[in-house]
Amino acid sequence: MAGLNSLEAVKRKIQALQQQADEAEDRAQGLQRELDGERERREKAEGDVAALNRRIQLVEEELDRAQERLATALQKLEAASEKYSEKEDKYEEEIKLLSDKLKEAETRAEFAERTVAKLEKTIDDLEEKLAQAKEENVGLHQTLDQTLNELNCI
Repeated sequence: MAGLNSLEAVKRKIQALQQQADEAEDRAQGLQRELDGERERREKAEGDVAALNRRIQLVEEELDRAQERLATALQKLEAASEKYSEKEDKYEEEIKLLSDKLKEAETRAEFAERTVAKLEKTIDDLEEKLAQAKEENVGLHQTLDQTLNELNCI
């Protein structure tokens, strides 16, 4: 009778350990899904940063071209200032708009970079949690294996 109770206790322990292992596996899978989602968001944010950097470069090049056009216009303006005064105002406004666009793009790029940093920290935290869950899972599997070995020796 004592052997039967002992066997039942061992079976219950095995079932409990198996349930713990399953729960740890489920947690690990959940953390992995969360990690994958964070990676996707980080990659999207990095893509956004890259797009903003490309846009900044284009705006800077456009600004450079506008400044070159303005310099040319100013040389002609010295020869005939009244005739070209309207064009000068137009170029100055274009430079102002481009400068505003550049500042806005830089602001967005800084925001995107901060977002990427936050997402990278979140990913690091999730990777650490996943590693802990995996270690816990390995420990549970070892305990389960040891219990099974003890049962086999009975």
